Amino acid sequence: MKSSKAPLLIAVVGVIATMAIMIALISKPVKDNRNEPRGSASNITIDNPEQVLTKSLKDIKVKTATKRQGTVDYSDKAAANLPNIETKYPLTVEGTGDVDIEIFSTSEKAGKNNNGWLNEIAQQFNSQNNKLSNGKTVSISVRSIPSGASSDYISNNVYVPQAYTPSNTLFGELAVAQGAKLDLAAESLVSNTAGIAISRTASSEIQSKYGSVTFETVVDSVVDGELQMGYTYPYTSATGLNFLVNALQYFDGNDMLSQGAVSKFQQLQKGIPFVCYTTDQMVNAMQNGTLQAGVVEYQAYTNSPVLKGSYDFIPFGYKHSNPLYSVGDLSADQREALQKFVDYALNDQSQSLAKKYGFDPDESYSYNTKQISGSDIMNAQRLWKQEKDSGTPTIALFIADVSGSMNGDPLLRLKESLLEASKNIKAENHIGLLSYSDDVTLELPIGEFGLEQRSYFAGAVENLRAGGNTATYDALLVGIDMINKAKQDMPEAKTMIFVLSDGMCNRGVDFKTSAGIVNHYGIPIYTIGYNEQIDSLKELSSINEAVYIDADNDDVVYELSALFNAQM
Repeated sequence: MKSSKAPLLIAVVGVIATMAIMIALISKPVKDNRNEPRGSASNITIDNPEQVLTKSLKDIKVKTATKRQGTVDYSDKAAANLPNIETKYPLTVEGTGDVDIEIFSTSEKAGKNNNGWLNEIAQQFNSQNNKLSNGKTVSISVRSIPSGASSDYISNNVYVPQAYTPSNTLFGELAVAQGAKLDLAAESLVSNTAGIAISRTASSEIQSKYGSVTFETVVDSVVDGELQMGYTYPYTSATGLNFLVNALQYFDGNDMLSQGAVSKFQQLQKGIPFVCYTTDQMVNAMQNGTLQAGVVEYQAYTNSPVLKGSYDFIPFGYKHSNPLYSVGDLSADQREALQKFVDYALNDQSQSLAKKYGFDPDESYSYNTKQISGSDIMNAQRLWKQEKDSGTPTIALFIADVSGSMNGDPLLRLKESLLEASKNIKAENHIGLLSYSDDVTLELPIGEFGLEQRSYFAGAVENLRAGGNTATYDALLVGIDMINKAKQDMPEAKTMIFVLSDGMCNRGVDFKTSAGIVNHYGIPIYTIGYNEQIDSLKELSSINEAVYIDADNDDVVYELSALFNAQM
């Protein structure tokens, strides 16, 4: 009798256990992470992306705003838009002496890990309790900041340190031409060299055709359409500026701004898929196979196992001697303090340490010694801005997050950054604007960015209002469709999308679908995160070699202006 009840008892227990498990699963909160990226977005593919885009667009509600003209502001607010230096570029070494000398330094000398030579010797110097002849103690403070940004702070008198060490003399000449008072305190703190890192396969091909691999034959190979290379933004990067002026000088040794030089430069730019906003962007593009070559300093090259293992280094141009300038009118105490540090930086121990950090280039290379004035450098930058697209138009669409979380200061900063940064967009480019919250709004159809379109753009930006959820990827798919339709009339145009947002998508199309469509169409997606690190935006930017900018409230205008200047 007992044994006959056993199967029934087991069955009842089984049912109860199953019901308990189901109740627990139903009750357990489930995190909605459908919009979170998984793995590398550049590897995300979906079946039938064109059909998926068409189907998705049918489910997305798009409103059209009434066009209204706004005020076009042409005033130059470059100085006012410089970010708070203490938050954007904090000190890497802080001195506490009676007389403290602050030095603006580039990141390869004052960065982290293999880029910390100047930081280390400044700390060593400070620990020795050095004193002036009058008994006052001396210290050194170091601030890591790009050469071009340093020049902007100093020339606009926004923040003036006691000393400045750019990578090469080009930015020194540029700063002087822009009104800075600089005096050379040391011709070279450490030796470095600008160069082109070129894949060994591409290098072998150039060797076979031209007989040697030099700066000139690499440039010829790009001009002839045989090599895809990149270089960095010449308004902030010393290596990028070095490449620009040396290419122009190669094209015409007597007048680097002649019509012949300009024509050759236009041909060169056709072999430059994009000028890289950052060195990291360029190195990533090289590693991913988008670029066969890119400009880099020797110290960075030799410290990178990837570059050193797969690329040759071809030196070029003006030596990156890392000169040290005093800035402004220093007091007698400050001059003596700076000289004490120069002597310390140049002693055998400090120079031996520099070699351990990678500052030990091949001194057999004959550097360019041709004199170049600051005004010629500025003219070269202007030429680059005007001719960098080699006559190819750009179609760009801005997608602005106006969800509820953007209300208040984030939206004000977004508006300010768009209006101010749009001054760097050339008139021949084609620009449009979308906004999104619960739904998507066409604020301004894509059109040539002449005065009328600029006025409508200003009006559309000024009229943005915040509220609702965050349908980021709905807006992105609408934007891709707009870009594709505009490109039908301009098939040769470059295309790009800028997404400006402060939070994760919580409505509409999911991340994987949108990433697969972005991957299929190949449109670079530049993303700007307001006040928050947003992983999904970073992933979107990584798909087609664009960049993500973490633009906090202090630096968003400056960052976006530089990005627009670099790309449009």
